[in-house]
Amino acid sequence: MDKYRKFKVLKSLIPKFVHSEYDRTKFKIICDDLGLANLIVRSRQDLTIVGVVDFEWSYVGPAQLFGSAPWWLLMDRPTNQQWDRNEESAKLGVRYFRYLEIFKRILEEEEARTGCEDHELSKLVHWSEQSGAMWVHMLLTSGFNHPDSFPFSKLVLHVGTSEWERREKEVSGAEAFGAQKKLQLEQYEDELERLKGVDEGG
Repeated sequence: MDKYRKFKVLKSLIPKFVHSEYDRTKFKIICDDLGLANLIVRSRQDLTIVGVVDFEWSYVGPAQLFGSAPWWLLMDRPTNQQWDRNEESAKLGVRYFRYLEIFKRILEEEEARTGCEDHELSKLVHWSEQSGAMWVHMLLTSGFNHPDSFPFSKLVLHVGTSEWERREKEVSGAEAFGAQKKLQLEQYEDELERLKGVDEGG
């Protein structure tokens, strides 16, 4: 039931992480699997991007997802369990934020070089970090299967531990939900056994 409460709190917080200017406009093609491994460059010496591969996890979505702090800076998803181990989490977190600063600096330099004077993309990346939306984006694009993940813990810290706990206490219906899921599991297992019997000619 603990996981249920945490997910209900996450759902209740979603409106706080929606950028008002990008709520119903400026949709972009987004690939949740886009990272350095998906890019083809001209050569080792010339890193000009000449191709992008693997669009399996692509869709059209709000620009704020496109302009979020990237998860792939360490070539690994922050939702992987390695990030959850206390001894590793701190080191990975420090490295991630160091690389994020480099990413933001280079993005701003490229915007200036190419004449993007409004710096729209870099502003969105900054907003995703300052608002905490980057953690929600990481969770949404990876399934947020467990509340012990690195992005989930960062989101709780951003919201504030006491505020998060207050919201958890206000969640109702966890016991009823658990009972319903238990009943559904029992029904599923009964039906599975029945189908096995049919297949075996019983």
